[in-house]
Amino acid sequence: MTINDLSTEQQKAPTPELENNSGQGPNSEVPDIVAKRFNWGAFTFSWIWGLGNKTYITLLTLVLVFIPFVGNIAAIIANIIFGIKGNRWAWQNKQWKSIEHFHKVQKTWACWGIGLMIAGLILAPVVILLTYGIALETGGPDISQYK
Repeated sequence: MTINDLSTEQQKAPTPELENNSGQGPNSEVPDIVAKRFNWGAFTFSWIWGLGNKTYITLLTLVLVFIPFVGNIAAIIANIIFGIKGNRWAWQNKQWKSIEHFHKVQKTWACWGIGLMIAGLILAPVVILLTYGIALETGGPDISQYK
């Protein structure tokens, strides 16, 4: 059945709104349109995103990065999990005006997160090359005093 098969009255009928059950805790049902998307804001900003979306489990990354050797790897894995589960947690933990409002806010987080990630990937090599160039130009530190 296509839209052309429907009567004019059926075509004009409003589509049913999904119930806004956001902010009702971890046991509340999350609409598929919310739950099935990767959350780039949660992935890139982890704990900052978590504070803004009342998802405090993301504060775990602040602890993980201080564990020698495995902490950074664990933090990266945690950020991937935050990206996968972020929309679900944000929907359950914070009250939203509508699904559209939720997506608009999460898109803003994503744009900032991806933008800063790209800027960091571009700026990091520039800073490293500039630092290396300055070290070569100045002759580097005098390490003879440490012998």
